[in-house]
Amino acid sequence: MDQYPHQDRTDPQPPLPEWQRDTWISPYPMEESPFDEPEDAPELRNERSEELNNRSGEFWAKQNTGYQFGREEAPSGGQQKAPEKKTRRKGQRGRAIAAALAGTAALFLLLHFGLFTVRRVSVQGNSRIPAAEVIRRSGISVGMPIFGLDEAAIERGIEQEPLLKFRYLEKDLPSTVILRVEEREACCWMTWNGILYIMDKQRTVLSESETIPAELTGGNEADEEESEKQEKVREQIAGLVRVDGLKVRSGALPGQSLVLENPEQQVVFSSLFLELKVLGCSSLMAEADLSNLDSLLLTTRDGFTVAMGNSMYIHAKLRSMLITREELLRRGYHGGVINVSLPETPIFTPQEV
Repeated sequence: MDQYPHQDRTDPQPPLPEWQRDTWISPYPMEESPFDEPEDAPELRNERSEELNNRSGEFWAKQNTGYQFGREEAPSGGQQKAPEKKTRRKGQRGRAIAAALAGTAALFLLLHFGLFTVRRVSVQGNSRIPAAEVIRRSGISVGMPIFGLDEAAIERGIEQEPLLKFRYLEKDLPSTVILRVEEREACCWMTWNGILYIMDKQRTVLSESETIPAELTGGNEADEEESEKQEKVREQIAGLVRVDGLKVRSGALPGQSLVLENPEQQVVFSSLFLELKVLGCSSLMAEADLSNLDSLLLTTRDGFTVAMGNSMYIHAKLRSMLITREELLRRGYHGGVINVSLPETPIFTPQEV
């Protein structure tokens, strides 16, 4: 292709001014000022401002910061300095974040180890066992972080005492802990493999003793030391119901619940002693024979035998027994058999004279 296409073109086209042709084909006149127009281009000079050559006026008074290179665009001849304003703003943001983190950490330490620490422990629900013993078993001590208390470990510690049952833990912020416990109530006792066990209504063993009163074993009179042990056991079982006929599989240690060989016998045991508790007549009963679940037998302390039949409608049968017993006592009877297998029609058989 020709270097100067305008010289060879045959298309009709207006001729270029002389100064423009010279500009394309000859070196730039470096000795001249770039702000001056070519002498042979008066039409350009007329279009320019009169203030162009002397560079005065509002336009030339403005400050020009030039093109701002980024890090990748910085010229190779020198090192571009980062904008001071942006660096200063970034430093301020970093200091603000650091200050916020430090404040949060200080607040956490204050709350965790300062303000919210245990200063007082209160125990509710205990009567026979001192509060100090409950607190000792819980493992809680003054100064512990209140939010760091392990409730599962506290429950395990408290229930190492067979007579105690953990209910719940309450935090009265900022520094008080309330332990709610329940004392297990002994309701019955039994002998098995030569050991006397005292239990609650859930069959939890509260205590055990190898000492059994002589009248229960038919043994001979014991020495003074043994007699004292037997008397202590008598005091422990006074007012409790003796249970016969239980066949134990496992769990015969203090704090454990007896596991019986017959699951149905477990259900009957729990239902019976729960109803005795609800009706407030546990203290009236001396014995409960659960060996035959189709013929449950109770014995009252004033000599009545209660034939309950099977384990259905225990609540109704006990109520029928209580009403019938009151009427019999009013009539002067002391002893005999009260049959409440049909609670609506109890039957009384006087004892033989």
